[in-house]
Amino acid sequence: MTIKMVVTDLDGTLLRDDKSIDYTDCNTFERLGKKGVVRVAATGRSLYSISKVVPKDFPFDYVVFSTGSGIIDYRSHKLLISNGLIASQTEEVIKLFRQEKLDFTVHFPIPENHKFYYHQINSDNIEFTNYCNFYSDHCAPVDFSEPIFENACQLLSIMEDDIDRFYSVKSKLTDFKVIRTTSPIDHTMIWMEVFPPNVSKGDAVHWLCSKLKINKDQVLAIGNDYNDVDFLDYAGHARLVENGHPELKERYHIVPSNNSNGVSKAIQSLIKLS
Repeated sequence: MTIKMVVTDLDGTLLRDDKSIDYTDCNTFERLGKKGVVRVAATGRSLYSISKVVPKDFPFDYVVFSTGSGIIDYRSHKLLISNGLIASQTEEVIKLFRQEKLDFTVHFPIPENHKFYYHQINSDNIEFTNYCNFYSDHCAPVDFSEPIFENACQLLSIMEDDIDRFYSVKSKLTDFKVIRTTSPIDHTMIWMEVFPPNVSKGDAVHWLCSKLKINKDQVLAIGNDYNDVDFLDYAGHARLVENGHPELKERYHIVPSNNSNGVSKAIQSLIKLS
């Protein structure tokens, strides 16, 4: 079946390790556009964070951001959908995270979701400390001993590489979408992201396909980690870059790494661009 949409993750997939996009991959996406193929990025980054690594004129048609919380038309930068947690949901997750003695952030609603409050009790959680320091102009510490009663885009906890603990906490969040991501910084720590139950990259790609009348069998998806599984499993054609999480390599076809134009190689294996 003809491929009508290509969806790629950014970090560790389209972005090289130095956070650049290679000319070859940019050229591939330009050629896709000339063939009428819809070009989509699906990333955990916020709009603010995307602007730091993706040029405004990059040939994307749509961007799924914040792990599916929102979608924008990349050419007009019009916000198409926006999801988030209502105040009572936010408070429920905060209460659990405090009980579990986790370090966590509470992100403002879209489009300001690069801003956040944070709560840290584990001084040896260096990655969490560095994350908050990196966004120091956009965040503030809060002890959350009193309810904040605010809506939020999501909550994020950065925890040690203890998969049993991750699943233990996840089991207590049955009314939410809980997404696991391997740390993009040290590639070891676990990032636990909590969203409304209808939020994921897969849900967002499904929404786009319905809007554009594209069958999932006409979608090629390329990713590298657990937060990509929802849209990889949705797509009729899924590829994992060679540097992807080892536990996922038996589930998907493997293409070269993010540093070796794996996205372009995946596209060229299914779409004739000449």
